[in-house]
Amino acid sequence: MSSTNKYNLPAYPPPAGVTAQIGHAPNGNTTTVAIITLCLALTSIAVALRVYSRFFVLCKVQLQDYLMLLSFTIYIAFLGIYLRLVHYPGWFVHLWDLTWGEFIEFLRLGIISTSVFLAFYVAIKTAILLEWLSLFLPDGGDRRSLFYWSCHIILWANVLFCTSELILVNLACTPIEYSWDRTIEGYCRIETGKTSLSAAVFAFVTDVIIFFIPQRIIWTLNMTWRRKLGVSVVFALGLAACTASIVRLYYTVQRNVSYDLSYHLSRVQLTAVGEGAAALLVFCIPAAPKAVAAIKQSQLVLPLPSWSSLVSVIRRRASQGSLDSKSPDAGSSPFAPSGEKHKVSSDRWQAGSGSVEPSGTLGAITQRRV
Repeated sequence: MSSTNKYNLPAYPPPAGVTAQIGHAPNGNTTTVAIITLCLALTSIAVALRVYSRFFVLCKVQLQDYLMLLSFTIYIAFLGIYLRLVHYPGWFVHLWDLTWGEFIEFLRLGIISTSVFLAFYVAIKTAILLEWLSLFLPDGGDRRSLFYWSCHIILWANVLFCTSELILVNLACTPIEYSWDRTIEGYCRIETGKTSLSAAVFAFVTDVIIFFIPQRIIWTLNMTWRRKLGVSVVFALGLAACTASIVRLYYTVQRNVSYDLSYHLSRVQLTAVGEGAAALLVFCIPAAPKAVAAIKQSQLVLPLPSWSSLVSVIRRRASQGSLDSKSPDAGSSPFAPSGEKHKVSSDRWQAGSGSVEPSGTLGAITQRRV
């Protein structure tokens, strides 16, 4: 049998009572393109606001900002691969509606996109955790604190896990082409379904931890519960990442127990699109109000009354004697939790035209008129 005829054969026989629709099968391309477009638009706006705030307004660029730009570039490449699937062989097409050639291309692009997504996860989660450290432990903070070690443990665990997963995905089969083309001779050492499941579990666990890490600090701040709630809401975008990761975990389990691989893998891949967008938004959105205010819009994009009250909290704590009155250039960090105080220099607070605001990351999302 010729190679051309082999790749034109059906990839899998249809279930009883179902007629294969090879060449004109129903698909979910329209829904997929709409979701990809929405995620790209939201992340592009968020990244642009972050870049404007950090590079042009505050003129304070840190390592995590460069990692954010790298992760956004990788995310665009990731979406480009998925848009390629729209044209051939399509999204949400049942396995029995595909030829061997179409199914092989679907798997090939799936493995490439998995590798790209792992690289994205290394960059963006490292950026988020570095941002948390910079925000809640300015000037180094207490390196013996649970917060400090939690961030570093998750950061390095994520780097090591994703790197290991990347190696396993690409070396699972010999030759590597056998990973997506089972019509050639070869063998696999590792089941890619198991690596996908472990990656989904790890992503969910780390997303949950990353969400709760700042919440623990926020709720130990010396302010009213309403203000704490307002600050907490800004970081609650982490819930979107947690939701996307648990949905991806659910679809990964379904993918591993079903022979209709092309259909269920489409669900896993599309959920990863939303998960990546949520991670970028978690990092970028806290800087958005500062950027919007800088371009002289009348109101902030989101009502964040708690941010504007942070300066008043610091002043009140100073008047109550919580700051060292004998040393005007030193005080307690407004982000240090109760019992975890450290000194910060007074040049972290700057007076501008009509505003008093912190110059650090939290200041990037705060504006108080006086």
